[in-house]
This record gives sequence, structure tokens and C-alpha cells, in this order.
Amino acid sequence: MKTIRQIRTRLLSIFLTGFILLLLAIVLQTIGGKYKNLVYIPWLWLVALYIAPILVLFQIGERTVKRNITIIVALSGLFVFLSLLTILLQGYVATTQEGLPYLAYSKTLLMSALLLIPLEVFIIYLIRKKLYIKKVVDASTDFSNMDPKVFISYNHSDSEVALKILDALEKASIEVIIDQEDMMAGADIKNFIEKSIGESTVTVSLVSNRSLKSAWVALETIDTFFLERYMKNKKFIACYLDDDFFQPDYTLKAVTDIDEQLKTNQKMIPEYQQKMIDTRDLNIQNTRLLALRNNLDGIIGRLRDSLCLDVREEPFNQSMKKLIQAIEDDS
Repeated sequence: MKTIRQIRTRLLSIFLTGFILLLLAIVLQTIGGKYKNLVYIPWLWLVALYIAPILVLFQIGERTVKRNITIIVALSGLFVFLSLLTILLQGYVATTQEGLPYLAYSKTLLMSALLLIPLEVFIIYLIRKKLYIKKVVDASTDFSNMDPKVFISYNHSDSEVALKILDALEKASIEVIIDQEDMMAGADIKNFIEKSIGESTVTVSLVSNRSLKSAWVALETIDTFFLERYMKNKKFIACYLDDDFFQPDYTLKAVTDIDEQLKTNQKMIPEYQQKMIDTRDLNIQNTRLLALRNNLDGIIGRLRDSLCLDVREEPFNQSMKKLIQAIEDDS
């Protein structure tokens, strides 16, 4: 299994290699006068065969979805081989047929197109069928006919377990979005979160004491709860590393810790101002912490009422079976 990003790179390398080799060959043939007044034919042949599949591949988004595309790679390799073989056979055909050599060169290309163009169309059909991903448009989008697609929400301190969950889901051929593989360098975190939650059918939240005090994880959770309420077939599943949130006083203790973070940030503001440093970063951090503080009770309450799976070391494998079953049951 390969990710779509890897698939796109591999297929583009195949088609671009073929295109460049053919381009060089046709340039040399044109300079050598092989086509005389029919010089437009090889260029039309090259454009007709290669531009469409290359453009289709460039339109594929940066996604991390497992696909078995052996047949597409094999057919693409065959396509490039046959097109190169056509160029190599032109000289032989020209020597075995009566008439002007440039007509034989052009006729060879036109005859090969009868085979290669249907093969090209079939390859494009397979690419669009297997690699294109339906995007969420609005709240009326129905996910019931879509394959399950999971967004993993986690605190980076818990990345080791998040990657274990990723591996388990990918082995079950479930599409996964996770920032370590899908988020491009320099991308806006908030936009990535909102886009990922919008495109996924299931948000798997890796719950720990660290993540429950993370403003980013809180944003992901709140956004999922909102979409789950207003969009069809959206689902939230919690996987926990710490079970402290089941304790009655957990919210009180967590809010106390958040208040301490807010106080620490507030104490730094005068020093920022004294040194004429913009307090924008502190203000943004405080805004996130306040949003977390104001929504934490709702998040904790929802976690207690949701499907929660223990992903600590001993029950991990059993929990993954339950997780996969829960995801597939809603697909």
C-alpha cells in the first residue's frame, strides 16, 4: 500500500520520464527532417498522449490515503514503453515500406495512437476512480456513501501512540489524516484543523492529561462536536491514555491549571511592554486558553458520554479492533 502523495510522485515520474525522452527524440527527428511538411504530427501525437494524464496527476491533492494501485503503475509503465517503442520502430517501418520515409514515420505514429489513446483514457479513468477524493462542500453533504476517513487529533507529546493508531488504521485500509504526514511546512494550523475535520467522517481524539489542556486539541474537539451536530454521519471517538477525566473533580483541577497558565502569561505582559515587544503571541495564546477554559466542562462531559477506548499498552490491540469496527460500522 502507498499513500496518495507517494502514488502521485511515482506516476508523475513515469509519465514525465516518458514525455521528456519522447520530446528529445521528436526534437532530434524534426531537426533531422524526418517529417518534412508533416512536422506537426509528432507534436500533436505527443501532446495528445501525455498532457492529459500529467495534468490529472497534478490536480490530485496532498493527501495521505492508502491505496493499492499496482494496476495503474503497471499500465502507466506499459503506456510509456509502447510510446517509446513506437519511436524506435519508425526507422524499421520506413525501410520496409515503399513510399516516402517521412510518410512512414507519420503513419507509424497515427497507427500507434489507435492503441495508445484508448489505453491513456483507461489509465485516466483508473486514476480518477482510485485517487480522487470527494471533498466536503457544505452541511448538506451526505457522508453515508463515502468510505470512512479518519482525522487523528492528538497532543504532540502523545505522538508515539498517535502513530501506532495511524499504523493500525492504515493496515485496515482506512483513510487517515494526521498532521505529521498531511500538514505542509508553513501551513496555518487552524486552517489545517478545520479542513481536516471537514473532510473526515470520523475524528479520533487521543485523550490524555496533556491533550485535555491543549488549546489546539480543544479546538479540534469543539469543531468536531459542532459538525457532528449539523452534518450527516460525522462521528467522534475518544481513545484515552489517561483516565483521570472520569474523576468528578477533574474539570475543577484542569481549570485551575489553565488559570495558572493565564496568570503566568499576564505577568509577562508588563515585561513585554517594557522591552517594546508586541504581546500578540501572548494574546493569541490567552484567547485559546480562555476558549479551552470555557468549553472544558462540555468536552469532559461529552467524553464521558462517548465511546472511549483504552489505548494504553496492554489493551491497545483489542481497542484497535473495536475502533476499526466502530469506524466501519458507520461507513
